[in-house]
Amino acid sequence: MEQRFKGKIIKGVGGFYTVLCGDGKRFVCKARGLFRKQGKTPLPGDDVEFTVDKKGEGYLQTIFPRENELLRPPVANVDMLLIVVSATEPQPDLELADKLLLYCAKQNIRPMLVINKCDDGSSEISEAIAQQYKDSVDEIGTVSAQTGYGMEELFDRLSGSTICLAGQSAVGKSSLLNKLLGLDLKTGELSQKTERGRHTTRHAELIEMPGGGLIADTPGFSMLESVPAEPEEIPRMYREFREYDGGCRFIGCMHISEPDCAVKAAVEDGSINKERYERYVKIVNEAIETRRHKYD
Repeated sequence: MEQRFKGKIIKGVGGFYTVLCGDGKRFVCKARGLFRKQGKTPLPGDDVEFTVDKKGEGYLQTIFPRENELLRPPVANVDMLLIVVSATEPQPDLELADKLLLYCAKQNIRPMLVINKCDDGSSEISEAIAQQYKDSVDEIGTVSAQTGYGMEELFDRLSGSTICLAGQSAVGKSSLLNKLLGLDLKTGELSQKTERGRHTTRHAELIEMPGGGLIADTPGFSMLESVPAEPEEIPRMYREFREYDGGCRFIGCMHISEPDCAVKAAVEDGSINKERYERYVKIVNEAIETRRHKYD
């Protein structure tokens, strides 16, 4: 007689999917052929229903609707995206951070800006970054994966969530990942721990964090090649612009070249951060150019 369970996929390799249930039990399941016919691929993070037959073999029966789906890493139902920047080297790529915030808005993911490499606490650079984003994101963390500064507070904020890390290369994503997993490893040793070489196929996996919650073992989004939105969508995705809704002369104002624009006036009087606004203009123009080439 078959038994029926519900759980969350945490790993998939070679057509076999490890499912974590609420009581902590794990089952390895195969996917039904129906999913292939429907063009569905089970992903880590998927909430599923599965059966286990009398031989102990598990089969995925249902993949419940997803809240969101990431491509890099390929994970579903992400609650939080940690957007990691550095307070030292490399120089912070804040344009990438802005695009990742747009990605979160598009995918219904809660963003958190994490400023890493603050070895002795906050610095002028970390404070300047935090000042730019204070009206753009609810949660900003100042940490050091090297010294452990701010990590306990970060753990508390992440408890119970499904999380991915993102950001440019060399900002310390792997070091942060090791800390969050409770591993005292040198950067890069996570691949060896999970028996993966540099040239083996990567499969994203969700790993349980010591304080509760799941985190993807593969950081993603070292770059975004294009803006994840149409140009007209972008103004509405900037949270600091929202209080000026209805204040512009023109409905659908893009806040770039239009006269009597409330957002541009707010930039001029310092109510909206000028540097972030200048990157906004660049991102919108890039989205316009991308769309133009798409239909050439």
